[in-house]
Amino acid sequence: MTHASRPSTLSTLGEFGLIRKLEKHCQTLNTNVIQGIGDDAAILQTSPKESLIASKDLAIEGIHFDLRFENPKDIGYRTVVANMSDMAAMGAVPKFILVALAVPRSYSLDSLQAIYRGFKEACREHNISLVGGDTSASQSGLFLSITILGQVKKNRALRRQGAKVGDLVCVTGTLGDSRAGLEILKRQVPRKKTVALRPYESFLKKRHLKPTARLLLGQYLSQHRLAHAAIDISDGLSGDLSHLCQASHVGVELRANDLPISRQCHIYATANDLDPFDFALIGGEDYELLFTIHRRHQSKLANLSRMVKTPITCIGIIKPKSFGLRLTLEDGTSQNISNRSYNHFSSHRPKN
Repeated sequence: MTHASRPSTLSTLGEFGLIRKLEKHCQTLNTNVIQGIGDDAAILQTSPKESLIASKDLAIEGIHFDLRFENPKDIGYRTVVANMSDMAAMGAVPKFILVALAVPRSYSLDSLQAIYRGFKEACREHNISLVGGDTSASQSGLFLSITILGQVKKNRALRRQGAKVGDLVCVTGTLGDSRAGLEILKRQVPRKKTVALRPYESFLKKRHLKPTARLLLGQYLSQHRLAHAAIDISDGLSGDLSHLCQASHVGVELRANDLPISRQCHIYATANDLDPFDFALIGGEDYELLFTIHRRHQSKLANLSRMVKTPITCIGIIKPKSFGLRLTLEDGTSQNISNRSYNHFSSHRPKN
């Protein structure tokens, strides 16, 4: 006797399993689509010399932000920067955004205008225009959806695929700050409650609320064809590195001692009996840029770092696919890197 297989649910598929399923329905015969689903943004050939880069992100109250400890202006700012980070990962120059939102009828006009002040601040910093969108009522919570459009020279867009065996794996900034900052913010519920913060806590809180999209670096890597592959770190280093390796059909060896963790994150983790390497590997929402380069370009990184005013650290090397994804520890032993990135549909997802 045979038993019919139980239908898959989103909790068993997971976010990225769902994306793979949906991808089958999104294939196109349009030759102007250079890259569709499967990267940080779509690449569309719209002119002989330039490509249009398009991306969309959704931010939902209770999932991506919490009004109990985040103010509306910061939410608006961070939502736009998250989209700009996708442009950075593609090496594109962002030009326009469109905003769609669904708002509860009880939501105050002052709070909604504060969100738009956050949008405006992020756009002004990078000369981006907010050119339209849509509005609707919501029966439960606040929903923000942003579409961002940018440009890059033809055949110059950075992509997740393209990493080559022997490439150096590099990352900007420091990792884990955003997760630590979020944990600090959660202690400030409700938002009007005054909590005295130590200097390192204030630093980490700001790193979560006011992230930086590494646009200049992404554009330089694209224009000078320095990077073989790139992705932004939105779901955590382990998860996003896994996506890059999967797209490039390669493995990787990371060195734990080389992971860039800020002094402030180290202090916070130690004070709370937590492992700072966990923050770096699975934290998420750092919006740093992860990319691979040929070894011969390593000598250029110091000057490049000074030029874009962003630290750049080599944290590993690309290996053959059969090597897998491994982390070499301080004592010389190694372990598999598990993909514990944020998963919207898993009932056991790590909380960021």
